Amino acid sequence: MLSERKVDSSSEEHERTCAGCRRRDAQASLLRFAIVSEAPRLMPDVMKRFGGRGVSAHPKRACIRRAIGGGFAKAVEGRIEIDADALCALAAEQYRRRIDGLLLAASRTRAVALGTEAVHRALSNLPGEPSAMVVLFAHDAVGKREDLEALAEAREIPRRTHGTKVELGRLFGRPELGVLAILDRGIAREVALAASRATQLLEAE
Repeated sequence: MLSERKVDSSSEEHERTCAGCRRRDAQASLLRFAIVSEAPRLMPDVMKRFGGRGVSAHPKRACIRRAIGGGFAKAVEGRIEIDADALCALAAEQYRRRIDGLLLAASRTRAVALGTEAVHRALSNLPGEPSAMVVLFAHDAVGKREDLEALAEAREIPRRTHGTKVELGRLFGRPELGVLAILDRGIAREVALAASRATQLLEAE
């Protein structure tokens, strides 16, 4: 069984070597994989909750694919019993769950604008720096999406996609939700990062 551990925030400043491309990078730029005794021998550790030994790689399909037969196999001292596609899918799912948790945190502090009209108002009356918010679209959002995309782009606001309209709606007690904006700087930054990494993990090489 894996045990949970607390992570010292100062460790984010340390560098690690990617098990795939072998390039050294800031720990915050890499994804940790916990080494487990049972199959599949490696588990993504997006939330950095698990103790024991681990190995890191950039959260990209190319790096994880290279690591399967190289750095990962060396770290577990044997064969990795999972292929790169499945490992990327597991990691992407953890990032999606991370986003759901962040959206609920934003909802509790009322740092969200829900729906087309609310997001449009937030973009039109944007205070402060653009990095203080992110616009999140459902994958199946249509309607005025192009207009909102253009407005957000003009204001240099990050745009990401996450879930379906039904899945986003469920988080906020609505039948469907096609678009929302996160208005808290810290949460917006974390949502944008997690969404980007989930996309990179699922992109074809």
